[in-house]
Amino acid sequence: MFLVLTLTLEGMMVLYWVRILEPLLTRKAEVTARSLARSHTQELAVLLENLMTRPAPPAIEADLRTALDRLLLLQDPDDGTPFVEGAALAVDYSVIPASEKSLDMESGKMDATAVFVSEIPLYSSGGRELMGVVRIHNSRVFLTRFKAEVRSAYFIGLTGGFLVLIVIWRLMIGQLRRIQRTETELLEQQAQMIHAGRLTAMGEMASGIAHEINQPLAIIRMASDGLNRYFEKQGEESMEARAAGKIVQQVQRASRIIDNMRSFVRAGSSAEAIISPAGPVEDALSFFREQFRIHEIDLTVEIADGLPDIRANAQKLEQIVVNLLSNARYAVEARKKNAGGEFRKAVAVRLVSDNGSGRVVLEVRDNGIGMSADEAERCLEPFYTTKPVGEGTGLGLSIVHTIVRESDMKIEIDSRPGQGSAFRVFMPVCSEKI
Repeated sequence: MFLVLTLTLEGMMVLYWVRILEPLLTRKAEVTARSLARSHTQELAVLLENLMTRPAPPAIEADLRTALDRLLLLQDPDDGTPFVEGAALAVDYSVIPASEKSLDMESGKMDATAVFVSEIPLYSSGGRELMGVVRIHNSRVFLTRFKAEVRSAYFIGLTGGFLVLIVIWRLMIGQLRRIQRTETELLEQQAQMIHAGRLTAMGEMASGIAHEINQPLAIIRMASDGLNRYFEKQGEESMEARAAGKIVQQVQRASRIIDNMRSFVRAGSSAEAIISPAGPVEDALSFFREQFRIHEIDLTVEIADGLPDIRANAQKLEQIVVNLLSNARYAVEARKKNAGGEFRKAVAVRLVSDNGSGRVVLEVRDNGIGMSADEAERCLEPFYTTKPVGEGTGLGLSIVHTIVRESDMKIEIDSRPGQGSAFRVFMPVCSEKI
């Protein structure tokens, strides 16, 4: 719309030049040329007045011819443009005595198609009697040059104004696009915050659900323990006895998962302690082992023996591992959708000592969709996510970064689009004894 208005305005300015300004310049040029010529016709008036009382001698006629020719010499002092193309003298013989109209004469080119013709009356001194008229055909070159100077300034200004308006239009378009992007990002962040709120509510619900599930599990555990004692007394190794033993094992497994869940969602102290890094990592893995198996994700875990202790908050370290594993799961699932049946999803977790840095290193590697250099640089920012709205909050890696920074840890990211990502967390070793 702005561009249409700009073009309309420019069109109106061109129409203004053609219909109004150019005719005004033509009239102005005519007045200017007439004024200049009038100042040079006084010599003709003096010569004619000298003839009012006696016939014109040949010398006077020659003088009239010379004076008329001088009008053709009038020119612009700046560029030498001639003002007059032709001049004609018409004498009133009722006032000037002469025979056979010998004083009527022409000089130069009398163009019938001249743009304008100036007629200058010649009066006797005191303005009592009209002695004749000088008709001047003005030069087309003069009119062209006269209008060209104004035209150049006018259209240069018009072009400059047009360019300024175009620049303003481009700036406005750019600003509008930035506003639209900002609004889109704001809406996405609002959706992510709503999603984060739902996750928080689910976390609070998980603690209550875990408490409720514990009760029927306790009853199942008591019943299975009773069955086990019965079969032990009978000394039987029947299928029923083995089934009762499996019930006890699965109940214990479910209880450990529930305990880990309650510990994860519990608002614990932010105080750090001297801990073994393997414990929180194993607790976090307990949430994902079954999920990865169901979704056919190959999970490889390498936890070195005899790892040195670190000073950290166990719950926060567990949260780091959970967020990294959650991102890895999304990355391999997303690549599976694009690659089809030939692709095998894989996630590897390593917890080892790095002799070079003297730290314990946690590495979570996947063969998922990976990230570009720009995405890898921004992925730790709050609310930045490459996931569709509703599938990610953009807070997971931001929380990891916050915990890493607060705990004197370091994080490295190695990622390539279509090849996967590796997140490495370097944890300082604690030399203190428990």
